[in-house]
Amino acid sequence: MDLRALDTPAPDAPALDTFSPDILTGPARLAPEGELGIYTVAALREAWLQALARHDTLEIDLGRIDEIDTAGLQLMLMAKRSAGRSVRFVNHSAAVLRLLDLARLGGALGDPLLEDAAPATQEAR
Repeated sequence: MDLRALDTPAPDAPALDTFSPDILTGPARLAPEGELGIYTVAALREAWLQALARHDTLEIDLGRIDEIDTAGLQLMLMAKRSAGRSVRFVNHSAAVLRLLDLARLGGALGDPLLEDAAPATQEAR
């Protein structure tokens, strides 16, 4: 699991502090990688809670998530329901889109969901 930030971290920031230098008002961008599931959600939850405590706006890039389960979905919903904070999920991977569709929660998160522009090929029966 890689918690690389898309912004440059502050020079005195600890390893998990992957936030932009404007600590209280600027948006933070996080880009978790790999699995967003029961075995990784605890570490991600801590990082996301730290970001939510320091920033009014948090943008989470889900493009590098290749596996997600209901624990990951619960973490996403927890982040969205953080009082007084704005959380946006962007660049949803195919795995994330599949789970959101299966759970019928795409609209519950309130973020635009962009599907792959390539048409799906299906055999005619």
